[in-house]
Amino acid sequence: MDAAGVKLAMGWPGPVVAETVQAARDRARMLNEFGAKIVQGRRKRFGLFASPPPLTDVDGALREIEYSLDELKANGIGLITHYARAWLGDAAFEPVWNELDRREAVVFVHPQGWAGACDCGILDYQAPHLSDAWLEYPFDTARTILHLMVTGTLRKHPRIKFVFCHGGGAFTPLIARLEGFSGWVKVGPERMAELFPEGITAEFRRLYFECAQAYSPEQMALLMSRVSVSQILFGSDYDRFPLRHAVEQMDRLELSPEDRRAIESGNARRLLRLDSDEST
Repeated sequence: MDAAGVKLAMGWPGPVVAETVQAARDRARMLNEFGAKIVQGRRKRFGLFASPPPLTDVDGALREIEYSLDELKANGIGLITHYARAWLGDAAFEPVWNELDRREAVVFVHPQGWAGACDCGILDYQAPHLSDAWLEYPFDTARTILHLMVTGTLRKHPRIKFVFCHGGGAFTPLIARLEGFSGWVKVGPERMAELFPEGITAEFRRLYFECAQAYSPEQMALLMSRVSVSQILFGSDYDRFPLRHAVEQMDRLELSPEDRRAIESGNARRLLRLDSDEST
């Protein structure tokens, strides 16, 4: 962090994987307490997005969310794009969204890849050096954003502050295509209004986006054409990539000083209600 010029980092233990419900609950508790120990006494250097057990265990997820936010003082909750074959807009997860909405929680969403949700990963290109991260991650982000929209989950829970990875993945460049479906005879404007009462772009603008692997001028220009700069956050794919990798990509962008400060730290500090002292 010092070498890359990063003063404060938000950590996420990652998805909880275990063979049984109880094992998943135990592992989530272990991971979150481990993360909290790193943060303890170092809150000007580290923060924590806690990981609940898979949302398919609604009771376990609710208990771990309560413990993480109330006892461990986590900054938010980290989820993945789908659990088994259920995307995040699944009706079974409604109790979790009700609780997170009540708390006005920050919810960080990372893609998980194809396994268990669709069959994209069995294609021949999934060779040893072409893992889910190449294509499935951005498309899984797109799938779960669309699912949250068409199920009305985002509209029913407007106080949840969703943060999606990688500049919104494949959803961002597909917005114009989806909006054009109003001219498709099988869909049309009335059906589009049913699916997206506020409009696709209006719902998209409520979301936040961290920009790991999305720092190209083309990607950033497209994202900034759809959302306010206030919704864009600096992020990295550490430890899969060196932290300096993201910093160097961010440094190459042509941004106004105000936009650069907002994306690099100001927006995250406001979203996470952190000390606004830029010297920490």
